[in-house]
Order: sequence, then C-alpha cells, then structure tokens
Amino acid sequence: MAALPNLTPHGAARPNPSQDDAPKHHGDAVLLGGDVPIAVWRLDDRDDNGPALTPGGRLASRLAQRLVLVYTRRGDAVVDFDSDPQLEHASAHTSRSYLSITNPREVADLDALTDPVSLVILRWPPRQTTRTPVSIADLFAACRLIMTADTCAIVAVSSAAPGEPGTTYAERLGELLPAARAVGLTHILHIVAVTAPGDADGDEFLYYATRADAEAARQGWPAGDNAPSYSADLLVFTNRSRDD
Repeated sequence: MAALPNLTPHGAARPNPSQDDAPKHHGDAVLLGGDVPIAVWRLDDRDDNGPALTPGGRLASRLAQRLVLVYTRRGDAVVDFDSDPQLEHASAHTSRSYLSITNPREVADLDALTDPVSLVILRWPPRQTTRTPVSIADLFAACRLIMTADTCAIVAVSSAAPGEPGTTYAERLGELLPAARAVGLTHILHIVAVTAPGDADGDEFLYYATRADAEAARQGWPAGDNAPSYSADLLVFTNRSRDD
C-alpha cells in the first residue's frame, strides 16, 4: 500500500511525498472566524484486505495510517489508550514507537519511553474502561501529563446517527469538551473521516469544510461496487500551554 499523500491545509497534494515529510498539525489547525475548523477526509480502501469494520470498533487501516503520517514523524512515539491493532501496525510500518495504555494510571510507565510523544489516540466512549465522569476526567488528565506543545490528542468519537437510538454526537461533545477544557486542552479541529472503496482518483481531502459538507460525508461515499462506507468523527486537541 502506497504512502498517503502529503497535503497542505487546503488539500493540495505535494509531488512525491515521503513518510518523513508529513505536515505538522499546526497547518491543519488554522481557526476561521473563531470557530473550530472542519476537515473531511475520504479515504479509498479499495485495496484493503483487512477484516470488516464494525461501528465503534477499530480504526480503518487507511485512517490509522493517515493519522500516523500526518501527526508524527519518523522516530516519534504514538500512545494509544484503546489498543487498536491497526494503529499499532501503522506505527510499526512507518518506524514510529507504539505504546498501548488501557488504564490512565499506567501513564507513570512512560518514564522509560525515550521517543517524543507526538500523537495520543483515545476512543470515546472507551472500550477498555467503565465510562463515568471520573474516568472522563482521568483520561484527559493522563493525556495532558504526556503532552507537550507539539503533541496532538485525537479522540475517535462513536455516536448514534440522527434519528437512531443511542447517544448523539452533540451529547458526546457535551461529555468531552468540558472535561478537556478542565485540564487545559484546546479543541482545534474536527475531522470527519469516511473510508470506502473509491474510484480511480483515490483519496480526497476537503479542508475548511462546512457543517453541510461534514453531514454529507457521514451519509457515505458512493462506491462503484456498492461496498459499504464507514465514517468516524475525530476531535483534535492540543496542549499549547506547555512548552516543555
């Protein structure tokens, strides 16, 4: 599988990208009009032979690869609070260190990690712990302890589709954003990632998307072979108050 394209914030691909030339997160995080910007990623997994995805399950392999390439550089470390096998594989394949943490108290074990932590991944609601207000606060507090000003924490949010039973995306935000703000994390970007078999054009990226663009993306990506598409809402946080 070829490396994903190295994009500018406006979505223009640079020729012949390398895995070490991925953009830093600051470019994607330009705020417009004081609002958190939205990016829509359409990822073509036509050549992906992995097992079928399930709602609230692991990340799609193309999405895991994209996150690692965009938000880290070779030699960096990825910390995963969800033990996602696709993220572990993407990290190893691109020469990044990978550490799985299923209990926020295990953050103390990071003293032995010498590579800089540039990406932290969380799942919400978490698959590994019981979701309570205390665990929400503990999870973000643990993130902040291992984040520098150059680290991004990305939360993959599972929610019910409009009109379906279950917790809505807006309700998830009501749980997450206050807890993140309480420990000093700043929400800078919302990514709507859609994975499906695409056409000959491959991956597509829309930056500075509207809410209507995001909602249209969630409805699916038409595929010629009628294969299903899967969408994920990703919230990107930084810890700009830290300079250590």
